[in-house]
Amino acid sequence: MRFETPPQPAPYLSRQDQRRLLGMVAGLSFIMIAILWAARPETWHWLIPPDNESAVNSPLSEGNEAPPFLASQAPDPFGSSSNAVNSSVSPVDTENSSKVGSATNIPPDWLESINDQFMGLRVDESDAYYRILAHVSRLDEDLLNEKARKDILHVNLIHSPNLFRGELISLKGTARRILPLKTTDNPYGVKTAYEVWITTEDSGNDPWRVVTTSLDKRLPRGENVNAPVKLVGYFFKLYSYASNGGQHMAPLILSARVESNIVVRVAPSGTGLQPYIILFAALFGFGTLLLVTAYHQGDHIFRTEISKKFRPEDLESRKVLQEMAGKEYDPTEILRQASDNQNVPK
Repeated sequence: MRFETPPQPAPYLSRQDQRRLLGMVAGLSFIMIAILWAARPETWHWLIPPDNESAVNSPLSEGNEAPPFLASQAPDPFGSSSNAVNSSVSPVDTENSSKVGSATNIPPDWLESINDQFMGLRVDESDAYYRILAHVSRLDEDLLNEKARKDILHVNLIHSPNLFRGELISLKGTARRILPLKTTDNPYGVKTAYEVWITTEDSGNDPWRVVTTSLDKRLPRGENVNAPVKLVGYFFKLYSYASNGGQHMAPLILSARVESNIVVRVAPSGTGLQPYIILFAALFGFGTLLLVTAYHQGDHIFRTEISKKFRPEDLESRKVLQEMAGKEYDPTEILRQASDNQNVPK
């Protein structure tokens, strides 16, 4: 005779439970993939264009890579450039706007000692040089960007330096050389300076020389660099320098800070993908709702089947057994009472 019931297989080995577990694993895997996909910044460029300051610069192709700047290879600044530019200036530009009263304007008497006919910087130009560096360093950055002119080209300064001397200019280009620059004792407190040689779209291979009191930490240093930069500064003079190719001239700009200008090309927001993304999100949400509902219904059915297999607990019997725990009972007395009850006439 067999009193013990055969062991039942574990419920998670049934086909229905295996399908449920497999569905849960697949759903969890999909959620992890969605999290990794959503964590990529470029995933959301269609919705929110990236900030140019925090974007990563896209690599240049070999055909578009600019050659490193070498002073010995600089062409004659008075000669023709391979890039045709419009060197005309609007009528409003024919008079130096720095003579108009403004916090960003340079007083004309600061520039009286400047002479473009000598190489480098002369001793009598050092006072104006450090004075303007200190002045631009004290001005608000937003004010400088607002007042700076963007229509002055490299060729304008080469041909008409006196007309644009002291003008506040905004530049965007590629830094070719970034080196620390020694300073001399001056009454304006300028102790740190950097020399940055840059080229712009309108200048071609003809460089600009920028002297700044501050550099973006992201910019490299060295004789031969290739980094996009932007800056706002005052045109000081034509800086003459000697190289292996002869004597050349470059506009000298005095700036408070040279910033990195790393940009990335992104697709415009109107790519037409928004309806498909919204549809995908709706389908994903609806599928998740169905999955949760199916799991809830399965749990309800499971609880119902278990309640049918096992009878509800008898609380009174359990209470009696708890009272009998630890006590001794004589079965003879119990059997005698049962026998007497059977002998009682009905």
